[in-house]
Amino acid sequence: MRRILVPLDGSDLAEAALPHAKELASRLSSSIHLVRVVPLARQLAASSFAGSGGIDGMPGLDVKAIDEAVEARLEEAMVYIEEQGKKLQQEGVSVEWEVRQGAAAEEILKCAKNNDIDLIAISTHGRSGLGRLVFGSVFDSVMRGAGIPVMVIKPPKAEASDGPADATAE
Repeated sequence: MRRILVPLDGSDLAEAALPHAKELASRLSSSIHLVRVVPLARQLAASSFAGSGGIDGMPGLDVKAIDEAVEARLEEAMVYIEEQGKKLQQEGVSVEWEVRQGAAAEEILKCAKNNDIDLIAISTHGRSGLGRLVFGSVFDSVMRGAGIPVMVIKPPKAEASDGPADATAE
């Protein structure tokens, strides 16, 4: 096992996978690859209004403001992921990081494939039934599509109610 992928979304829940990945990387002389996925807000908004002529055809929707918001989220994501990566480097871990745009599960899977990842370490809320139906599950999609081992980190009950910042660590 040479490379471990850890998806992060800025939440404590997602970061709960880091100590486990770090321990495993240390024992196996592996490297860690961090990824944060930022949704494409303009594309999401456009698909919501597809029957109404798209986002550009909707009065009152400010495309420039949406683009600026996405840009701000990308910048925040880069600062965050770099901070996490540098912390690991200071602890002697071999680490790389990146920010991607798109649907969280899809981008996590692409990242794993493109970077020759051997294991994905991901946290989950552990929702089932109605909670999973309502909130969806990035975790479920990653588990089903990974084709490689996935190490699942489930937080203690007290942390399970904390929501993710960008829904990556669902």
